[in-house]
Amino acid sequence: MQQLIKDADTGLYDAVLVYKLDRLSRSQKDTLYLIEDVFQKNNIHFISLSENFDTSTAFGKAMIGILSVFAQLEREQIKERMSMGRVGRAKSGKIMEFNNPAFGYEVDGDNYKVDPLRAEIVKRIYKMYLSGTSINKIKETLNLEGHIGNKKNWSDTRIRYILSNPTYLGKIRYDGKTYDGKFSPIIDEETFNKTQNELKERQTATYKRFNMKLRPFQSKYMLSGLLRCGYCGATLFVNSYVYNGKRKLRYNCPSTYKSKQKTRTYKIMDPNCPFKLVYAKDLEPAVINEIKNLALNPQSIQKPVKKKPDIDVEAIQKELAKVRKQQQRLIDLYVISDDVNIDNISKKSADLKLQEETLKKQLAPLEEPNDDDKIVAFNEILAQIKDIDSLDYDKQKFIVKKLIKKIDVWNDNKIKIHWNI
Repeated sequence: MQQLIKDADTGLYDAVLVYKLDRLSRSQKDTLYLIEDVFQKNNIHFISLSENFDTSTAFGKAMIGILSVFAQLEREQIKERMSMGRVGRAKSGKIMEFNNPAFGYEVDGDNYKVDPLRAEIVKRIYKMYLSGTSINKIKETLNLEGHIGNKKNWSDTRIRYILSNPTYLGKIRYDGKTYDGKFSPIIDEETFNKTQNELKERQTATYKRFNMKLRPFQSKYMLSGLLRCGYCGATLFVNSYVYNGKRKLRYNCPSTYKSKQKTRTYKIMDPNCPFKLVYAKDLEPAVINEIKNLALNPQSIQKPVKKKPDIDVEAIQKELAKVRKQQQRLIDLYVISDDVNIDNISKKSADLKLQEETLKKQLAPLEEPNDDDKIVAFNEILAQIKDIDSLDYDKQKFIVKKLIKKIDVWNDNKIKIHWNI
């Protein structure tokens, strides 16, 4: 549809044919926009096989408006029935996440059953946290024990999710609300409530300690995630320390940092890497200065050369549409029917998801923004930030994340910036 709109003023086609009006769109606003502002504006005929109307007359336009209203109404009714079906399942205590059950549970038809081994780990996580152990320490302890019951490394995010998930109370969470489930809880209500209070108290204490404002999660530091070792290619990690009562930052390479426990989540590329360390107080001004120089001389930006992959786009898009149609049918079956084999649906859903991801990866290079468009957008940002060195830290950080893809760093603060174009 987007391509159809883009080609409207090129003379590439002179008519659009649909079987029925709702095949064009089920939104009245979109339908009228397409017919009046895209097709008629460019002298393109619009024909529907099922309805007979002439868009050049007032009556024809009125008929389109009426039909599109009913098409939109039908869409809203379908969405409403689907939503009611899902809410009905949740209210009746039937699980909603059969593809990815909470750690500690296994899918058992329309219900969960407790996995004894993993449930004990969940209880232990809650106990450790309430005894004063930090989330990071819990993660490190579990990882050192060899990931018992867990296929991959434990992360801070996973631990925090377990500590705040009402599923462990025997509840079902759907669309921002919780309902009573028909499965056994792993954590009692008193323990869960104490944990939620402790999570809030520790978060508040952390913000006060580092003089931070309460806000949605984002990286605190300007260069977090952007720095790469110029020697071995490893991602540099931030390391904070206190000097003369003030908190300082430096970046280290995980390949050469002596404490492997601190860098276990980072990939070691070369144990013989010669990288030492760089200080944020030296690196951040250098990056800001590079951005300012580029803003003053935008003509120095070189247009990247990319080769589009040779693939049959139409065939892939058709197959993707087929997969998505099968997924929708599977959802309909799950929501509407009370007599389905959850294991079979789960397996089929996983297979379709894998097919969808594979097809989307093949199309991904084609869906990237046009290089010219990216450069225009890049230049628009540059035009507004010639005074970047006078902006506050948060604004500078936002601009850095927008403009820079990665930064190669060597000893003595030598850097090479890879711009996000």
